[in-house]
Amino acid sequence: MPIALLASSSAERVRVSSADAIRRRALERLYERRDAVEYLIRSLEGYEKCHEGRAAACIDISAGRKCS
Repeated sequence: MPIALLASSSAERVRVSSADAIRRRALERLYERRDAVEYLIRSLEGYEKCHEGRAAACIDISAGRKCS
């Protein structure tokens, strides 16, 4: 049985439905963020695959190595 039906007054029903709407919108934002993060991860993985064999050559400079 929904919480709104258990509420004793009209004002309490409005408050409960308002809280539900806030929770629903927060959940929607979380899903949107998750989708954005998954898209970013896929993009970075694709970029990494495209640039795998393109590492710059390292050269010896004095006692250390420098990669450009």
